[in-house]
Amino acid sequence: MAVTPMQGMHSMWYDHYKGAVYPLDLDAPPHLKNKRTQVPTLMEACCAFIAKDASLTRQTIENVPPILCIHLMEAALRGNHDRSVQALMSQWRLPALVLSKLVPSVFSSHLPLYDSSYQSDLVRQGLRYTTSLAHTFLECLRQESPTKIRRLDLTGFPTAEVILYYLTSHCMLVHNENRRNNMVSLYNQAVSIAEDCGAEECNSHKPLDIDMQNCLPQNISIEIKLDAFVTSESCHSELCKALTVSSFAGARFSLMVERLSVTCLGGDRVNLLLKQVKQEHLRGLQLKYNSLRNTDFVRIAPTLQSLTQLTALDLSCNHLSLVDNAPLATMLQQTLSTLSQLERLDLSNSRLKNKLSVILGGLSGHLKHLRLSGCGLTPMDISGLARLALAGKVTLEELDLSENRLGVIDNGNGVGGNQSAASSLNQLLASSKSSLRVLELQACSLDSDQVQTLATVLARMVSLIFLNLQANPWPSTCVMEITGRLMSQSSSLQVLQMSYPPDCYPNFEDEDHLDLEVELKARFHVCLNKLSQSSGSSLKLLISDMDHSMIN
Repeated sequence: MAVTPMQGMHSMWYDHYKGAVYPLDLDAPPHLKNKRTQVPTLMEACCAFIAKDASLTRQTIENVPPILCIHLMEAALRGNHDRSVQALMSQWRLPALVLSKLVPSVFSSHLPLYDSSYQSDLVRQGLRYTTSLAHTFLECLRQESPTKIRRLDLTGFPTAEVILYYLTSHCMLVHNENRRNNMVSLYNQAVSIAEDCGAEECNSHKPLDIDMQNCLPQNISIEIKLDAFVTSESCHSELCKALTVSSFAGARFSLMVERLSVTCLGGDRVNLLLKQVKQEHLRGLQLKYNSLRNTDFVRIAPTLQSLTQLTALDLSCNHLSLVDNAPLATMLQQTLSTLSQLERLDLSNSRLKNKLSVILGGLSGHLKHLRLSGCGLTPMDISGLARLALAGKVTLEELDLSENRLGVIDNGNGVGGNQSAASSLNQLLASSKSSLRVLELQACSLDSDQVQTLATVLARMVSLIFLNLQANPWPSTCVMEITGRLMSQSSSLQVLQMSYPPDCYPNFEDEDHLDLEVELKARFHVCLNKLSQSSGSSLKLLISDMDHSMIN
């Protein structure tokens, strides 16, 4: 067992990519920390060696079949050899280049769930891939290199907003050049017709002889498919225009969006952009931090209902409130029921009190990922979710119920529902014991007795690999008992997040409280290490500091 301190709050960048849009491949090894156990094949070793040198790469391209160029591109991308990538793209002999077929997904393993710096490294690596390919592709076209690429697919990896702006501006430039060329051509045709009709005496117009340089070679049409992340008004405006002209018949530069994230732009701009996106292409949609209110959702709901291919939807961190608002709950239910392919949903920080079973009642049964952090859930909501799981309406693999007062909660009628909430939670987890892999119950106000019963249920979950129980102020004896039970009884759990118990924090009025706090935490770690050694567990235990406001 490794006991390590947590690294602190997640950055906005980390939070941006943690949501429903990019699922984690929990079975794959870490992308950046994967220590290769197999000896590379001769071809892999040769390609990796050649890709380090752009000159050698250019010489090799001329003497090998196209299939080997694919392996060279894999090596160049993985090694971040941009000059070799440029050499390969300029001579690419296939009509398409699909990034996801050349490098594995960067979003893999359970590491990004708790290591924010590692998550940021993953995002940066994904940005390197898309930036290199997008910029190099347009340069190859501008220089009229002999590349055969007509379709560039960057989906599955984040695209930097500056690159998105660059691509949208290029799309508009091609469109405007086409309009100019067509107008000049029509004008010259009119002048020619006038001359043929014998009107030379009264025709003072001459054909236009313009050096019409184009950023895209003539008789070439290209298509770029990507994941778009928009946070600025300027990029939003350019993307709206680019998507509009991409839908025109005969468009020579087409942009298609498979995943779309719109952040900090407000309801009006969200609504405008959604109307420009091709419904059949969009698979993931993230609308967090847009201050969307109930009236905004009413306006965008018809557009959302038309996105029938959507597999991921993130509406978290807005101002949606369903408290005493049955019509809005029904509208949200109708919207979700039309999304028959939906697998991942994030409604965190929306006020859903007593409305969860209504909202999720129309789901088709594909839902695997559900985040409901800070939603003010009641026992009625938890029991409703348990019934949906039991009926097969949801088959949860990832569940986040953090920051809901599941231990001491109000049903909405003034009657405390702590026992029913805990009981319903146990039923929910029991019905999901074979499917649930990630569970987050941070700051859920469960008391010591409730968590003891919960630990028994958790130990029986055969697929659970990640469990977050941070910010629950249990005494050290309770924490030790829960940890020991999970170490000895859970066969699947790999990572457990906990907080230091309140008794590790002395009275803050004491002058030497900091030294005493360090000593108490050290003793706590010693006890955990002894517990780990006695159980022989390989469980990774992450201990974070408790918020002082939660310490009695």
